[in-house]
Amino acid sequence: MIVDDKSQKITDAQIIEYQPLVKNISYKFKNSGEPLEDLEQVGYIGLINAFNLYNREKGVKFETYATWLISGEIRHYIRDKHQIIKIPSWILKLNKKIDGFIIYFNKENNRFPSLSEIAEKFNLTEEGLKEILKARDAVQIVSLDQEQRKYSSDSYPKIEKIKSKNYETFKLPMEDIIALKTAISRLKKLQRKVIYYIFEKDLTQTKIAHKLGISQRQVSRIKESALKGLKESIEKN
Repeated sequence: MIVDDKSQKITDAQIIEYQPLVKNISYKFKNSGEPLEDLEQVGYIGLINAFNLYNREKGVKFETYATWLISGEIRHYIRDKHQIIKIPSWILKLNKKIDGFIIYFNKENNRFPSLSEIAEKFNLTEEGLKEILKARDAVQIVSLDQEQRKYSSDSYPKIEKIKSKNYETFKLPMEDIIALKTAISRLKKLQRKVIYYIFEKDLTQTKIAHKLGISQRQVSRIKESALKGLKESIEKN
């Protein structure tokens, strides 16, 4: 029994008719880490959406359409409950640079570099390098159908352990760079843009105002508030 008239109400009999379908689909996600009862409840939302949105004229069987919406609803629910751990962008970029160095080193020396050689290249302690490399595992997407959805906090990089090996003239130590990047990430979006244009792109406040569609006076105020926020954030660490 399929509702194809949006003016009709969905009856209990219709829900019961497709109860086995909801249960079967929910069971496929039994290893997601969520209670089966919760998955079924979410599945029924997908079923109700299927009743409300189904159009017979599209030529698709109702069971096929309902299966798609029920599965989609459950997947969205699980993804919302199990957020993928976010790795700072600077760690991801540094890992790409490490990859480039490894490829170059292998071509030049016909062997892969050791941990100490990589650490030396990027002026990092070996302990710090290991923490950066952990990000490679942490960003892996866990399959919803995997037998266990477990994530160990030991797999996430310990930022406080990432430090420069040696002091280099005219270069900030890695720990200071991390503190600065972390502080910048806490700024408001408009503040980050102004800081980026001033210190990365070396633009004048007039040009920045034109780019952002605001006045030069506003740019100046945003810069001052951003710098004040950075100072306070760094001093707290």
